[in-house]
Amino acid sequence: MAKAIELRDVSLSLNQKQILNGINLTVQKGTIYGFLGPNGAGKTTLMKVILNLLHTNQGLVEIFEKPITNKSYEYLRHIGSIIETPVFYNKLTVYENMKLHCDYLGIYDESKIDKKLKLVDMTQARDKKVKELSLGMKQRLAIARTLISEPELLILDEPINGLDPFGIKEIRELLIQINRQFGTTIFISSHIIVKGHNKMLVLGH
Repeated sequence: MAKAIELRDVSLSLNQKQILNGINLTVQKGTIYGFLGPNGAGKTTLMKVILNLLHTNQGLVEIFEKPITNKSYEYLRHIGSIIETPVFYNKLTVYENMKLHCDYLGIYDESKIDKKLKLVDMTQARDKKVKELSLGMKQRLAIARTLISEPELLILDEPINGLDPFGIKEIRELLIQINRQFGTTIFISSHIIVKGHNKMLVLGH
C-alpha cells in the first residue's frame, strides 16, 4: 500500500529544548491514524513539521512518498489541516467564511461550499454568524473548510478537544464517513483515546 506520511528519525529542538526525538512513523494512504499523547508531548509540533511550518534538526519527512525540504510547498495543495484552534471571522456567516476561504485558494465553484456544508451536516446553519455556533458546530465548519480543496490527506490537531461525549461521537462518525466515502487519509491527534482509529502512535511515553 502507498504511504501518505513517512517520518524517519525526526528530531527537533527549539530554544535548546528537545521537542521531538527520533520519531519514526508511517501512515498508509486511505487509513485513519490516531496520534495520541498528553498535552506538551509534541503532537502539534510534529504536525507543523509535516506541514513545513517548522523544520527538523535531523531526519527525513516524506509526504506521498516524496522527500520534503524547507522549500517544498506544492504538496500542501493536497493537504487539508486544522492546527490548534481554528480561526473564523465571527461576525460573518458560515457561508461567508467558506466563500472567503475559497477566494483565498482560488476556488470559484461556489457549489462546492454547499456540498461540503451538507457533508458535515451544516446546511441549515449556512446563514448563521459564526459567533452563534456551538463549539461542535465550529469544529464541523473547520472540517468543511479543510475539505473545500478536496485534499487527499487531512491533518487534524485535537478536533475533539473541548467537546462533550455526544460531540466527540459526531466528529468521530463524520471522520469515518469522510474516510470511507472519499478514501481520504486522516492523521488525527488527541490526548483522549477514541475508538475507531485504524492505527495509533503514542508520544511522551
